[in-house]
Amino acid sequence: MRETYDAVVVGGGLGGLSAAAFLSHAGRSVLLVERQEGVGGYAHAFRRGPYTFDPAIHILPSAGDGQPLDLFLRYLGVRDQITLLPFHSRHTTIFPGFRLTSPFGWERGAEEHAASFPAEADGIRRFFKVCIEFATQARQVPIQVAIKDLDRQAELFPTYFRYRPAALDDVLNEFVRDPRAQAACTAAWPYLGLPPSRLSFELFCRMQLAYEEGACHARGGQQQLADALLTAFQRGGGDLILGATVSRIDLVDGRVGGITLDDGRTFRARHVVSNVDALQTFGTLVGMEHLPEPYARKLTKLKPSLSAFVLFAATTVDLRQHDLAHEVFLYQQWDHAATYADILAGKPGGLWVALPTLDDPSLAPPGEHLIILSSLAAYDIGRPWAGEKARFTEALLGELEALLPGVRDALTFVESATPLTMQRYTQGTAGAIYGWENSVAQAGSKRLSYVTPIPGLYLSSHWGPPGGSWRVMISGSHVAKIILASEGDRDLPPDF
Repeated sequence: MRETYDAVVVGGGLGGLSAAAFLSHAGRSVLLVERQEGVGGYAHAFRRGPYTFDPAIHILPSAGDGQPLDLFLRYLGVRDQITLLPFHSRHTTIFPGFRLTSPFGWERGAEEHAASFPAEADGIRRFFKVCIEFATQARQVPIQVAIKDLDRQAELFPTYFRYRPAALDDVLNEFVRDPRAQAACTAAWPYLGLPPSRLSFELFCRMQLAYEEGACHARGGQQQLADALLTAFQRGGGDLILGATVSRIDLVDGRVGGITLDDGRTFRARHVVSNVDALQTFGTLVGMEHLPEPYARKLTKLKPSLSAFVLFAATTVDLRQHDLAHEVFLYQQWDHAATYADILAGKPGGLWVALPTLDDPSLAPPGEHLIILSSLAAYDIGRPWAGEKARFTEALLGELEALLPGVRDALTFVESATPLTMQRYTQGTAGAIYGWENSVAQAGSKRLSYVTPIPGLYLSSHWGPPGGSWRVMISGSHVAKIILASEGDRDLPPDF
């Protein structure tokens, strides 16, 4: 191991891996430190006997041929390391007495929803169109716009500037009035952790566009994506330390000077990229006393997202007989606000089922299927999770039985994880699975940026700018680009 690196990356989730891979690919000396025994973060698969489970990430968006993820991996020279299996349907939505499998293609999706609610058909089509227009324009707006250029940008991108500060419900109410039609059009909100009344319209639209660009599963599990990024990192000469914890980000004269591990080893570097919880980054690794007061105040006001309770199961039931998409949203009521209230009260809700072996049989033995049922969950429900785990597990097994009759008698494996598991595994505050809450009040510039007030310290994760797995990877490439530009490089990575 070297004593000095150009950059040290703390945390080997997808954001940290991406930053490390791009810096290494550009010829920089990089050290990546991960406290677990493997890289990937929420993309790190685990095995139980013959079964391979993805703990949290079940869809890779923007993954079609020639689309951003494909180009991202080709730039790093590791596209051949991963086989992407395209999904044929976006998701299946189930409400009481209602079922709809939504196809890919926003126009086809709009027509399927319009056919289910003919009285709202025109409004549904307009709503879907606005979502795609908004997301497309959002990608074209410069990251930073000078005040003198605002009017010009608003003329060029009117849909974006009109709806940027809106909640999802605010926009939906403009086009669709039937509560059931509204609920169906916004059924995917659990992917972002907030109901339509509080969810940022911008983040919802960005998610929709990412699906339009191709949703895929990595053959063998999403760990294959993390492994491909690790390959790119190590091909560039990057060094990896697993099973070690960073105890401190060292500062020298007010700027980053390196890191210290919990075993006392130190490594010097001019740049440190944090892929861990921002509250832990500044509260534990740096020290809040080193932050400017306005930044510290902004940091402490930001609210972490919900956590999750996840049931992992295997069964001999043939899931192909049930005509379901790879992802299924399950609702016991049409009112999303009521579902969210149930979640906060300590009841299962915001449920989605991943059925990965429908597309990738390699994850289980022949004749068996995997089922991963996730429920949004508050970290603090007023009762100890140790006592609630059995109750939640039983409730989710009941949901599975209602969806797949006979499945309980055909289970070959069951295991569950609580918000405490999420916290223990990631060290994220309150086991938050999306980093900061994806509310209107915490969208765009209201979040933390990649660049921090500590010179040489950067954030690359969902604790900075918002996003799912793909946006987190993009954060890594952006941070690498910022660091390379600061060192005078002109041959910079594209923006993808």
